[in-house]
Amino acid sequence: MTEPLLTVRDLKVEFQTGLETVHAVNGASLTVEAGEIVAVLGESGSGKSVTAAAIMRILPIPPARIAGGEIIFQGRNILTLSPSEWKQMLARDVALVLQDALSALNPVYPVGWQIAEVFRVHGERSRKVANAKAVELLKRVGIPDPERRAKEYPHQFSGGMRQRVMIAMAVALRPRLLIADEPTTALDVTVQADIMDMITQISWEEGMSVLLVTHDLGVALRYAQRVCVMYAGRVVEAGPVREVLSRPAHPYTLALLQSAPQARAEGERLNPISGSPPDLAHLPPGCPFHPRCRYAADVCRASRPAETNILPGRRVECHRAMEVLDVVAA
Repeated sequence: MTEPLLTVRDLKVEFQTGLETVHAVNGASLTVEAGEIVAVLGESGSGKSVTAAAIMRILPIPPARIAGGEIIFQGRNILTLSPSEWKQMLARDVALVLQDALSALNPVYPVGWQIAEVFRVHGERSRKVANAKAVELLKRVGIPDPERRAKEYPHQFSGGMRQRVMIAMAVALRPRLLIADEPTTALDVTVQADIMDMITQISWEEGMSVLLVTHDLGVALRYAQRVCVMYAGRVVEAGPVREVLSRPAHPYTLALLQSAPQARAEGERLNPISGSPPDLAHLPPGCPFHPRCRYAADVCRASRPAETNILPGRRVECHRAMEVLDVVAA
């Protein structure tokens, strides 16, 4: 078997806030194979975006620090690379699409200039060639009249069009891995589908892997091959997306599915997850989900569950995973 393109192993990220230490990522592990799309699901505060930022090495240091673990990309631990070595890999090997394109783009430069800058930074000496490549990328991501629009500024674009510009910048140098952090946030449903269809198409054409950070179960189900469910800074369940979301083995995954808005009878109440996400500076003993879990037993309160392979390609951190599976199957 070939080695995964990306392996995150026992990653720990801490934020020092006054006298407290916030364990934002607390031993997360995941893999991304070449050419596949992997979705990372979870509530706000579960550690999804911090994991993505750690992989990109853009954590605010201080107050953040990587307290442990490894991030292996193409056989190299990127946490051991010098800043100059990592800079050479950015855009060429690993690229990022953020959720807020208006903040990510520079408001004082035309979008074409900003895309062309990617080529100039990575060795293209001809400004004319770099500008032509920028226009071609705008055309590829579906922006009409790209020659004219390349001369316009970010505020002259709609939210969906700005996100297309961000994607054009990210895929300019044909990276092996694209990290998309909530790329469809604040966009309407039709535009969301267009953006995700475009990312999927580029992934298929280029053989590019995608690590998709999202809270949208529908997006994960439609576009990803595998899913990693995060809670309290850990990946508590992972496996093929259709298997995990049709027959979850972790109570948190089941609760996420049951809390999703659905077509219901008029007046029927929603089914939210009880309680609140844990305080990451004061995690409870045992399984961090046990205060909110209807399946919790004494063992859940006493010890944190180990990672277990319950089915081929399926792993879960839960003392009662088999009972949850049996309940879902019943």
